[in-house]
Amino acid sequence: MKDLLRQYEWHECGYDGYPRAWHHEIQAADQSNRHPGDGPLLEPPIKDLIREQAGHRCLRCGHPYPPGIATEHPGGEWTPCDEHCTHGGPVQSDQRGDVWAQWRILTVHHLDEDKMNCRWWNLAALCQRCHLRMQRAVVMDRPYHFEHSAWFRPFAAGFYAWKYLGEDLSREETIARLDELLALEHRFTQEAIF
Repeated sequence: MKDLLRQYEWHECGYDGYPRAWHHEIQAADQSNRHPGDGPLLEPPIKDLIREQAGHRCLRCGHPYPPGIATEHPGGEWTPCDEHCTHGGPVQSDQRGDVWAQWRILTVHHLDEDKMNCRWWNLAALCQRCHLRMQRAVVMDRPYHFEHSAWFRPFAAGFYAWKYLGEDLSREETIARLDELLALEHRFTQEAIF
């Protein structure tokens, strides 16, 4: 999967500017122990991998959007909440007391707005509303001197490792060094001031 989560070149992208692997299943890199009659081992599209890694819920507000929900709720305007949701409205309740939220379809946001940058730290599973909110609030290259939200801390740390140290770390490596990497933003921006 690390082969998929990387920076792509323009010739690897389709007409919409996204890498072909963003939309289409591709042959998995590891074909060991496969027999000729097995057929190709396929990886799901990148956007589906990111949704799966997030447990099919928005990282910011917790709204669930499991696979198949679009079939159960065509159009996706209203989808059911659960105990993990932390978002506000618009919501409504049905006769059984179940709560439903409006326009919380799960998307994948490129935090730096570069469609060809599919590094793990640039891809966040966010519902439509959180996606739009973060699209305006987050500018990855703008210095940020405050505490990051819990959900965003690994993404910021992965970006800082790449920006300041030139290291393209895995999510696991980033989390193991989280405090050190998050401190880079403050250290390097302070050095630039003086």
